[in-house]
Amino acid sequence: MEGKMKAAVLQSLGNIKTEMVDIPKINDEEVLIKVKFAGICGSDVPRSMTTGARIYPLILGHEFSGQVVEVGANVTEIQSEDRVAVAPLIPCGECQHCKAGNYGLCDNYNIIGTGSNGAFAEYVKVPKNHVLKIDDELDFETAAGIEPAAIGYHGLQKANIEPGETVVIMGCGSIGQLTLQWAKIFGASTVIAVDIFDDKLKLAKELGADITINSKEEDPVEKIRDLTNGGADVVAETAGNVITQQQSILAAKKKGRVVFLGITHKGLDLEEKTMDHILRGEITVQGSWNSYTPAYPGLAWKATLDYMTKGDIQFKKMVSHKILIEEVGEYLKGMADRTLDFNKVLVSLEN
Repeated sequence: MEGKMKAAVLQSLGNIKTEMVDIPKINDEEVLIKVKFAGICGSDVPRSMTTGARIYPLILGHEFSGQVVEVGANVTEIQSEDRVAVAPLIPCGECQHCKAGNYGLCDNYNIIGTGSNGAFAEYVKVPKNHVLKIDDELDFETAAGIEPAAIGYHGLQKANIEPGETVVIMGCGSIGQLTLQWAKIFGASTVIAVDIFDDKLKLAKELGADITINSKEEDPVEKIRDLTNGGADVVAETAGNVITQQQSILAAKKKGRVVFLGITHKGLDLEEKTMDHILRGEITVQGSWNSYTPAYPGLAWKATLDYMTKGDIQFKKMVSHKILIEEVGEYLKGMADRTLDFNKVLVSLEN
């Protein structure tokens, strides 16, 4: 496909320009997708505004849906006009982790939109094995949430939730909002959502949380221990904050399981009482990274497609802003300096 397309191009740290660039040329193993919706991930904010990107110039965007417009010569299972979502992590296939099927732990991975051009553009090229067909019943806007929803599934799967257990979601940003929905699907009888913002707690309630706690107004650890007679069975930390990481450990009951999904980019200096609780309470603390397992991209992605199509995982309620490509730089800056009040921001290219 020849021609130019509109794209939000990260030229350097903090410098995003809307430009007309060449439509990507695909090889025999690739697919060209017309982007419909692309979500701004929390990781896109530091990547563009504070810590920096792996390469420049770069088109960000790794959470997206769209429609196929062109396929390579060796692509047989995907056709033009197919409605699709994309698994953006491209593992090397050669390291020990890839050979063991632990693709998310790959030593030399690329992610579309972080190491190569992504979906904050009218078109994006994708390797054929990373394209997932979506049913007509699943709208493009919801399908743009498949990648972050799969992260929530992957994390909670490690906690081995049993029906009837109590699960705490520590942090009600996008990942937390999706993770709390999985907690219900996995069988939790009570889901407790914790955050410092009332609007996020209100939305958490709409998405299925049974109890909400504003940790600015009351001590969440004391409240959770009181509500659960000693602590929650499972605590999922999704805020990526050293304070909530400590609180997550302390809010777990003896023999409880804690899963860290949030990224702090900081060390965690455990307080004496926290370390004591890990030891004396025999707390399991588990990390979770990405969402990919064999057969690629794995069960988290299959489950997300299934449950989103059935309407059991809601995403559209989470969307606070739909913006144009021309607004990407402005919104990323507002998200970085916290002058923008937002929940989930989608770049819309549907028209």
